[in-house]
Amino acid sequence: MLVRVLLICGGTVAILLPAWLPSRQSGPVDRGIVQLLQAFLLAAAAAVMLGAAPHADGYRPVCRILALSLIAAVVAELENLLSGILGRRFPEVWVIGGILLIVLISTIRHRRVMVHFFAHIGHHAGSGLVAAGLLIIYFFNRVIGSASFWRVSLGSAFSPNIPKICKSYLELLACYFLFIGALGLSITMARRKEPS
Repeated sequence: MLVRVLLICGGTVAILLPAWLPSRQSGPVDRGIVQLLQAFLLAAAAAVMLGAAPHADGYRPVCRILALSLIAAVVAELENLLSGILGRRFPEVWVIGGILLIVLISTIRHRRVMVHFFAHIGHHAGSGLVAAGLLIIYFFNRVIGSASFWRVSLGSAFSPNIPKICKSYLELLACYFLFIGALGLSITMARRKEPS
């Protein structure tokens, strides 16, 4: 419990470190160090899930499905970088769609284990952290990351960079919560017996 609290508190402060790094004012926030840290945390969460799979007995399909879902999120985060490297637009929709199709097929093939997993997911704090990360990305970030919210809040002091910066750092916090949640869930699945 103490380790979990230290991870949450320390990581929440540590994700602000890129804000103190010197940066180019002309560089877009969504292609900088914050974007790479988001992708790194999601990739680390996927690696944790894949690492837990051999030890998860009956929950192996769950670990693989969650890892593939996290890999799809990594591709989405790195789309700008990959497009820059390739010199043309990276086909992120097709790659993510292919990964999610594999996730859907695997979920249908292992539906008994998946239903059992989702029925008991609330028994671990890791699921709360995953839920917090998803809430930040899909709900809270839409308000805090909107230009109209900051325009009304700040009035004449409004700058168009403020919503972008807030949105990027909130996504980084969400990715960190997803990483810690994946760590907790993987430990739980590796310790549990095969579902009956």
